[in-house]
Amino acid sequence: MVEEEAIPRTFIARVEDFNNESESIFEEFDAIKAKYERGEDITADLKQFRSKRPGIFALIDDLYHKEVDVADKIERANIEPDKLQKLFEFKERFAELADEIDLLVLDELGLGR
Repeated sequence: MVEEEAIPRTFIARVEDFNNESESIFEEFDAIKAKYERGEDITADLKQFRSKRPGIFALIDDLYHKEVDVADKIERANIEPDKLQKLFEFKERFAELADEIDLLVLDELGLGR
């Protein structure tokens, strides 16, 4: 019998933090999205968000770029539907920023632009 890999407590904590802070997170990303839609560079805004909320930024990055991994963790962690709804609402509402988030992460890993 293969033992299932435990869900990292950090993942569950990040989902909790995201939900507890979702109103301000959505407000911040609405402002970032508005700048993006005006053609402004949002790199500094994303970096600032990440520096204030590194765990939540990592969760957001994973939502867009590690979907299978996140889906697996969500399923195994038995996260409540209302908390999932907030995550998926965010993912859909700010989908156009996914590439900018990815570019920031890749750039800082030395793999971008």
